[in-house]
Amino acid sequence: MTVITISRELGSRGTAIAEKVAQALGVDCIDKEVLAEMARQSGLSVEVIVEAEERLLSQPRVISQEMRHLFAADQRNRSGAMDQTTYVRQMTEAIRFLAGQGNVVLVGRGSQVILHEHPGALHVHLYASPEVRARRIQRRRELAELETASQIIQQADKARQEWFRRFFTGVDWKNPSYYNLLIDTGRIAEEIAVDTIVRIAQMPSIPE
Repeated sequence: MTVITISRELGSRGTAIAEKVAQALGVDCIDKEVLAEMARQSGLSVEVIVEAEERLLSQPRVISQEMRHLFAADQRNRSGAMDQTTYVRQMTEAIRFLAGQGNVVLVGRGSQVILHEHPGALHVHLYASPEVRARRIQRRRELAELETASQIIQQADKARQEWFRRFFTGVDWKNPSYYNLLIDTGRIAEEIAVDTIVRIAQMPSIPE
């Protein structure tokens, strides 16, 4: 049963690599589908879940009326911290359920933290130097200035760092202890990265 988590920096080509790994293994690549599973478990629409996520990420201390409705069913304390806690709990339950079904590549959303103790899961982190990532973003978005792409990279790194610290109690998402495999996609070609992940995923587990 294959369970792989892919953590990636913006500009590391992580999403493309995750999709190719899933295709090579013949398994599902799960990204925003986590939100759909959260909606299924909670009985809410995906649109409500998406809106709640966007509000939590962009305005962590502002609680909208829609969010109050979202969490009213099982929440007495309506503070921002409780809303965040409830959201993470729902996300955790969704990711654990999807991993329990097996044969999945889970992209982002703290899956490497949530499934850290999951038996047999392979946790991968894809990264590259800021310079390499900025050049990729500049080409992808057809930006005139490399400096603009560098600023986008810096903002994305800061936002992701803060997301983990807030939702996972101070977790450093770049801590190598959360991963079994770290690949610098600035030095390792995409096809080699895919092949490496696939090969390791197919290896039998090492007995304790």
